[in-house]
Amino acid sequence: MICHTGPTKPALVLLCCVGTWLAICSLSFGAPTATMIKTILELLKLESKELYEDYSKKDADGLPTNESLQLPCFTLGYEASTSISTIQVYLETAKRLSDNRADTTNVTKRLDDIRCSNPPKPSISEPEDFHERKIFTLTVLKRFSDCMAKLEAKDRIC
Repeated sequence: MICHTGPTKPALVLLCCVGTWLAICSLSFGAPTATMIKTILELLKLESKELYEDYSKKDADGLPTNESLQLPCFTLGYEASTSISTIQVYLETAKRLSDNRADTTNVTKRLDDIRCSNPPKPSISEPEDFHERKIFTLTVLKRFSDCMAKLEAKDRIC
C-alpha cells in the first residue's frame, strides 16, 4: 500500500496556521468592523445610562449638575480619538473622585476598542471639596450618557 503524503499535508498545516494567525491579528490589530462598532456603541449607550442613573440615585440624589462643565461629544471618524481620550480622562477622574462608586472601567475599555489612535491625554482640574466632587462625577456621567444617547453608528470609525 502506498501512502500519499506529497505536498498536501504541509500545505494543509500551513493553511490552518495562517488562517488562525489572520483571525487573531485581524481582530486585535485591524480596525473594528461595522458590526463590532454597532455592538460596542449599543453597550456604551446602556452602560453609560446605567452608570448615570445608579450614581444619581445612590450617591448624588438631589444634587444639580454643573452647567459650566462641558465634555466633548464625539462623532465617529478620524477625529474621534482625541475626543475619546478626553472623555476617558474625565471618566477616570470621576471614578477616582467617587472612590470607585462610579465604576467606569468597562466603559473606558469599550471606548478604547473604538479609538483609532492614542493621542496624549489632557490634564483636567479636579475639585477638592467633597460636595463639588459629587457634582463633578454626576455631571461627567450625565454628559457622557447624553452624548452616547445621540451617537449613531457608522460603517467606519478610522
